[in-house]
Amino acid sequence: METFRESEVSTVTEQLISLVLNLSQEKQKNLLKELELELPKERRRHRREPFMTVVDFTSQGRVYREFVNDISESGVYIQASGFFSVGHDVKMIFSFPGSQENMKITGHIARVDNTGIGIEFKLSSVDNEELRSLLN
Repeated sequence: METFRESEVSTVTEQLISLVLNLSQEKQKNLLKELELELPKERRRHRREPFMTVVDFTSQGRVYREFVNDISESGVYIQASGFFSVGHDVKMIFSFPGSQENMKITGHIARVDNTGIGIEFKLSSVDNEELRSLLN
C-alpha cells in the first residue's frame, strides 16, 4: 500500500482542488456523485434526531446537569464541559416532551470532543420499543 508524507498529501490535495475547479459545473456534480458512492456510509446504526432537554447524569462519582443535543435508539449526545474519558459508565435521567415519567438509562461514553460527549446506551437499560415510539 502506498503511503504519502504530509507534504505529498498537501500537494495532492492542492492538485485535486485545482482540477475540480477547472471542471464544468455538470462534471463537478457527476464527480461528486461518484465520490459519494465510493466513500463509506454513515457509521451510525440509527438515525439521530435533534432533541433538546435537560439531563442529570453521573460519571466517575460526579453529578452533572447539562443538555442533550440529539438522540437515537442507541445513544445521546450531551453538550458538556469537563474531563470525561471514553469508556466510563454514565447514569442518566431525563424526560421526553409530553411524557410524565423520567427515563432512567445507563450507558458509557463512546466519544469525547470539545463541545460534549457521545453516550452509547447499554441495551439492558433501554426499552427500545418505548424509545422508538417516543422518537417517531
